[in-house]
Amino acid sequence: MKGIKQKDRLNEAVYILSRPWFLGLALGFLLIPTTRISSALGTGAEFLKIDTDAKAVSMGSAYTAMADGVEAMRYNPSGLAGMKQVELGFSHTSWLLDTQHDFIGIAMPAGKRAGMTIGLGLTRLSNGRIESRNADRSVGSSHTAYDQAITASFAGQIKKTKVGIGAKYIESSLAGEKASAVAFDLGLMHGLGRLPLSVGLSVQNLGTPMKYISQKDPLPLTFAAGILVNVIPGFNMAMDVKRMVYDKRTDVSFGTEYSVLPMISLRTGYLMNNSRAGTGMNAINIGAGVNFWGTQFDYAVTPYGDLGNAQKITLKKKF
Repeated sequence: MKGIKQKDRLNEAVYILSRPWFLGLALGFLLIPTTRISSALGTGAEFLKIDTDAKAVSMGSAYTAMADGVEAMRYNPSGLAGMKQVELGFSHTSWLLDTQHDFIGIAMPAGKRAGMTIGLGLTRLSNGRIESRNADRSVGSSHTAYDQAITASFAGQIKKTKVGIGAKYIESSLAGEKASAVAFDLGLMHGLGRLPLSVGLSVQNLGTPMKYISQKDPLPLTFAAGILVNVIPGFNMAMDVKRMVYDKRTDVSFGTEYSVLPMISLRTGYLMNNSRAGTGMNAINIGAGVNFWGTQFDYAVTPYGDLGNAQKITLKKKF
């Protein structure tokens, strides 16, 4: 009987996903950008495209409908809503070309009513010291370069719908020259009744352009729609469709998560039309997670061909 009920629930989920209203909502959301907006070329603050959570990486970044903790500040701020405990998170990545990508954040309940939660986070991409060359090709002085974003997010919940907003101050520094911008993220999640299905929508990096001297570049404005299906207890499947407006491209990603034991999860993900690091190649990600005593440790690895592998670790603790 249990198997039959589960099958019926999945059939209902497929039925809803195939309805014109749902397809229209998703397509309309992804086609919000106007022709004028999408005609722009190139973006600044490319580091904002880099994932900040190992679990999300291992699921191919199909995380718009799945983010449910401190990491939601990066993927969908509405995922913060309803948190019962304070959560501290830290991620580190040995990124490509000897760069380091880090994230630290904290999220906490802001009140008992409407599942209110606030979050604060810092994302930073450090490039180390870069040597400059003189006109005669000799080694000149060296300088540092970095990109960072400080984020403050707020989320709440109304019945089965979560909503959230995030504000970001973005700064980039290269050879003593700095650029800055302000941006906002918007998000929504909704659980479809008794069905094992959730949908998520988000708008990321809606803000002012980055300006270096006289050069202005827009932020990587992104519209995303995602679904999360709990196929059977312990086994989740997720899919995201992301439209990167100024890059004029749409990425589709898939992810799966299987809990071998209550403490151990195995994950894999696949990205089509992958734009990360400008490789333009499809990517298969793998990873695993361990959860014990309110502490979660996640690991993910992504191959980038001749550029090498990017490995990310994430540690989260609930208090």
